[in-house]
Amino acid sequence: MINQELIDFSHHLADISEIIAKKYFRCNLGEVKKDDHSPVTHADREIETIIREEITKKYPNHGIVGEELGDNNIASDYKWVIDPIDGTISFAIGKPIFGTLIALTYKNKPILGIINQPINNERWWGISGKNSYFNDQIIKTRNCKSISEAVFCTQSPFFFTGEIKEKIEKITSQTKYQHQGGAIYSGDCYHFALLAHGFVDIIIEHGLNNFDFLALVPIIEAAGGVITDWNGKKLDINSDGTIIATSNKYLYDLTYSQFN
Repeated sequence: MINQELIDFSHHLADISEIIAKKYFRCNLGEVKKDDHSPVTHADREIETIIREEITKKYPNHGIVGEELGDNNIASDYKWVIDPIDGTISFAIGKPIFGTLIALTYKNKPILGIINQPINNERWWGISGKNSYFNDQIIKTRNCKSISEAVFCTQSPFFFTGEIKEKIEKITSQTKYQHQGGAIYSGDCYHFALLAHGFVDIIIEHGLNNFDFLALVPIIEAAGGVITDWNGKKLDINSDGTIIATSNKYLYDLTYSQFN
């Protein structure tokens, strides 16, 4: 399923995206609204366009799923899933916690993932069943065994209402940094990278698209963490966009039981 050629090519895609992201960062981006009112920039579109061209040249039979330019050849066993700028708002306001997400799936399951933060020269990447890396260094998740000691990250509280809001508040009230609010909000892919790297312990989110989360899965799992949907199912290209990620299985079981 995975070989060195595919790994090297995925890094080639990340290298290309990095050049473009740096070119546009803190410049006049020409930000516009898409039909769903989410923002998009020239960097988003140029990165995805170039990545798609490179994939088509190298692997014309592979499928491509992208945030900005749709899906191609989706019946293929191998599909590349691309989010050119995850955290477009952060990018647009000059905040360097966005990332380019590149995933490779085989029969709809993620087998390779990259989170590339070009401004800080940070790259997290992982291969399913093998290792996860920060640049060239192997990384592991934190061995936190208590919710009260866990660093909890989630998306903006604006996105939670009703019963879901109550569940998030329940988790928040038990986690670390209570005097600072308990949860750390709105980090997009950067928080997931930090979980794999051993600095964050619990992340709960919903409303994500497959291009938002597929690259995260091999990185977190190969570093020792757990990431599933809210029903406890492993994530694949058809998952519903609900996410629970923790730094280890023990903490996952505690969090899952509290959240459900």
